[in-house]
Amino acid sequence: MTGRQPALTTSHEHSGPHIPDFEKDAQSIAAYDEARLRYERREASDAETKTRAAFTKKRDAIRAEIAVAASLLEERRMKAQKALSIYASRYPHRMERNKPVKPSFWESVLSFGSAGRLYRRAVQTAADATAAQSLRRRKEHDEEELEQQLKRALYLQEESIKKRMESAEGTDAFHARPGIAVLFKRVEEIKAERALYRARLERGDVSPIEQRDREFSERKIGHLEAPFAGVTIVRVVRYGDLSYYLLRDLERHLLYLPYDPRLEPLIENVFDVYRLADAFEAKLTRGADGRPMPALQHYLTNYKDEEVARSEFRKARTALRTPRTDLPQRLHYAGIEPCVVQLVRGVVRDEAVVRHGEECFLIGVPLCGSRRRRAGRERAPHQRCRSVADVAGDLRLRQPRPA
Repeated sequence: MTGRQPALTTSHEHSGPHIPDFEKDAQSIAAYDEARLRYERREASDAETKTRAAFTKKRDAIRAEIAVAASLLEERRMKAQKALSIYASRYPHRMERNKPVKPSFWESVLSFGSAGRLYRRAVQTAADATAAQSLRRRKEHDEEELEQQLKRALYLQEESIKKRMESAEGTDAFHARPGIAVLFKRVEEIKAERALYRARLERGDVSPIEQRDREFSERKIGHLEAPFAGVTIVRVVRYGDLSYYLLRDLERHLLYLPYDPRLEPLIENVFDVYRLADAFEAKLTRGADGRPMPALQHYLTNYKDEEVARSEFRKARTALRTPRTDLPQRLHYAGIEPCVVQLVRGVVRDEAVVRHGEECFLIGVPLCGSRRRRAGRERAPHQRCRSVADVAGDLRLRQPRPA
């Protein structure tokens, strides 16, 4: 299992600068944002309810008019059909495809004007039915237009509420609600502290220790402790004269480890450190197929989206392959980091801790045949000493056995 310490809320130094509790601050900001969002939704819901109620009344009135127009249309159609059937029965030779044709002069004279009256009645009732149908269509169009007006009204109302909430009057009304004033005051304090820190950072008044502690606390970066499993290096970060490896495990936990150049061969590898008797050994992490897990597979395990995983892998590989010529080849810290000693022991197999006053230095000791046996026998005299570079070159990792 990977060892993790709680998220930092104070400096590594006992008398260092105050580091905010970013987790609690994020909870306060989230609570304020959620309260504001609920308030906006409630206001929008009330306004929408009122608007829909007003449009419902208009819709009911239009539908009543549509019902009247439909009834009138049905009545006039019956009259038109009756008048047409009477004219057609009297003068069938004056019909063209269900349309009445005006009777001749002699037909009107011989019928004493009855033919003309029947013809005009058939034409007039047909025109009345057409007018009733047009009226019904206009009312139906008015109903459709009312739906479009409702959508536009709701959209404009939403924009109006947003502008009102952003105004001083709307903000004051929200802050006047019970419990919001205290929450708003806390959020303003957080924003003021962040702005002050940015100003100090621009002026160069922030110490490297404070920068480190703030970032580790904000990003919830814990301390790496041996033994651990399934860890890969994702970045090398620097704060002034302090440099650290940033690592990620298979559960997406970010961890840090003080930088040591002898651990550079571990970059772009996924590795474990396990206890063996009274010492620690390092080995490559095995995948599901029993083979050493590639670094890309580690990212694919951490990210659900394959494209995001590949993008993050490319970014990390580019950053890690950038030459670090400005970093010293031997770094020292005010207090020796036990995990560095353990991990260097697992990779380089040996080291010496040299004290000079109150400072500690890590110095790699070349592997000598007199201090280490391989396959149960001494090294040859010409192989008695190997440099740390040679040891780091082949990673000095315990290779996994073939599945």
